[in-house]
Amino acid sequence: MARTRPQLAAKRILPRARHPAFDPVERHDQRRAAMVRTAVHLFNRAGFYATSVEEIARELGLSKALLYHYFVDKTELLYACYLYSLDGAMAALTKAANTGRTGRNKLETYIRWQFETLASADGAAWVLSDMSALTPQQRRNVRRQSRVVDKMLQAFFAEGLADGSIVGAEPHITGFFVIGALNWLPRWYKPDGRLTGKELAEIFLHLTMEGLRPRS
Repeated sequence: MARTRPQLAAKRILPRARHPAFDPVERHDQRRAAMVRTAVHLFNRAGFYATSVEEIARELGLSKALLYHYFVDKTELLYACYLYSLDGAMAALTKAANTGRTGRNKLETYIRWQFETLASADGAAWVLSDMSALTPQQRRNVRRQSRVVDKMLQAFFAEGLADGSIVGAEPHITGFFVIGALNWLPRWYKPDGRLTGKELAEIFLHLTMEGLRPRS
């Protein structure tokens, strides 16, 4: 039976069913996240200034033009790396706050999660130490979010002092000590080395936490 013109028009304007795996927004976010993770890995290995956009694109198997479609320049990509790192730290702190029983337990939980994340084979992000390449507004944003992370970590120390699970700590200074040690890990740790992130976390906890443990 021949189709009428209205039926043909309706057929033309009906939207095609789209499989969730091919959702353009989701695909955009996944590809952007992969670019950030790759940039973090390469920046950790060789530094920001010694890593070119061409190297990042080549590592991803993409063209440089496509990378610039997602990021205006290398500085914007670096900024995304900072935000990725801070988001990871916030997620670990929130998990520790929700699952820990004492201040000490929350601190240990956070350190274990962060070590496993930072030592993972995909080159997970760390809070980069040199922000000189960022724009003034980007630096302000990173510092503001970093202060939130610092305060949450310092709150674990303060809670431990209050509940008796930690002794002799000055929350502000001790928090910076822990953050500094964590941030330096990607500089020297190799995922294919003899120690896993979990094993390194236990070593770090022993070195750090024994001095904070209450003495009977």
